[in-house]
Amino acid sequence: MTLEVASKRHTHDPAARSGPPGREPLSPEIVELTALRLRVIADPTRIVLLEALSEGEGAVCELADRTGLSHQITSHHLLVLHQAGILTRQREGKLARYGMADWSAWWVVEQIARSAEPSVAGTA
Repeated sequence: MTLEVASKRHTHDPAARSGPPGREPLSPEIVELTALRLRVIADPTRIVLLEALSEGEGAVCELADRTGLSHQITSHHLLVLHQAGILTRQREGKLARYGMADWSAWWVVEQIARSAEPSVAGTA
């Protein structure tokens, strides 16, 4: 899709929009939230954390141990994922347990990773 076509799809003129029949175009708010979440998951450390969380929720210390990351780095990246609405956080005393709130973020990562595997295999 060209930039011109993309910009027409997000105008307020229904005649200028194209897309699947019966589906409303994405609102500007949804476009911004989608872009934010894609920027958030486009970080190697956060991808590693999402993979660990795909196997089950955990506290910062548990996730740091599972991933080999420092507690400080793990805590920071979990907070970013939580603020973007991708993770849940539940307090248990002084500990915070994180889990998936939006599995579609992991699905996107997994799909891109699987499609990249042949490229990586070809360079080995």
